[in-house]
Amino acid sequence: MDDLKKKVEALIFISDKPITIEDIQEQLEEEKVVIENVANDLVTEWNSLNHSFYIERANNGFHFRTRENFKEMITEYINKKPYKLSKAALEVLGIIAKKQPVTKVEIDKLRGVDSIGTINVLIDRELIKISGEKDAPGRPFLYSTTELFLEIFSLNNINEVPDIEEFADADESLNPKNEV
Repeated sequence: MDDLKKKVEALIFISDKPITIEDIQEQLEEEKVVIENVANDLVTEWNSLNHSFYIERANNGFHFRTRENFKEMITEYINKKPYKLSKAALEVLGIIAKKQPVTKVEIDKLRGVDSIGTINVLIDRELIKISGEKDAPGRPFLYSTTELFLEIFSLNNINEVPDIEEFADADESLNPKNEV
């Protein structure tokens, strides 16, 4: 069992995005319930240690995160500051997250202003994507959030998104838990 735990831990460590139980199961050819128990044990174990990082469950998977108190040092080291989202970007992101899939016209109607610039910024930052076209005149694009959105906001699924009012009042940082 200790060997399995180390293998699961290694897969979580090397994964560039949250790794799912199914992905781990496929790699290790082990029962799902066993993998789930091992992964949950690792979360508990790593979160109880006094290390600079821990394991978090997000976007239906597991990944390592750096603790808040190391953010500034790491940011300086890589000489790259996390970018911020404007109130408008948070508002559009909140609307898309709660109403997805949604068209630009529907977003504009809720906001009362044109949102194309903000939508383009969110697409560039890979927080939203074009998820299809609406079966309506002109076939307008439908927008939805991405897997990166769930990961960055530490959500397991879209149902965990707070109400739009709470979302718009959130910290403007793209990384709301202020983790690197």
